[in-house]
Amino acid sequence: MRFICKHTMNEHSLPKSEKLCSRTAINRLFAEGGAFIVYPLRIVYRIDDSTTDPPRFFINIPKRNFKRAVKRVYLRRRIREAYRLHKEILTEPMARRNQSMHLAFLYLDKNLNNFHFIEQKMVEALERLVQKTEPQETSES
Repeated sequence: MRFICKHTMNEHSLPKSEKLCSRTAINRLFAEGGAFIVYPLRIVYRIDDSTTDPPRFFINIPKRNFKRAVKRVYLRRRIREAYRLHKEILTEPMARRNQSMHLAFLYLDKNLNNFHFIEQKMVEALERLVQKTEPQETSES
């Protein structure tokens, strides 16, 4: 019988409830959301004041750039893992403000990048996302 510490496992969990699956929510995200680029990622975001749920996201790797599904899955897993490890950069400020957010990570590069590069860009993108959402809260007060 093995003992597994639940506290350390749940710190970086990524449950299904944090994935953005609804077609209407995704369409609304692209219609009403803001966007910026931290190459090779384009981040589309929309703040939702009505709920205090954790941010919900989805990842898009264009078939036009990567014909083989294996490569698309490879990149999707790398991006998801980078987000999972560093999502507290975004979740903590959003929780303090009682807001939620919908996110889309779109991969723009035509080349496969390694995990360390993607992780570095994800951290940069999440920090920039927090900066972009901060002024909106202070200007309303």
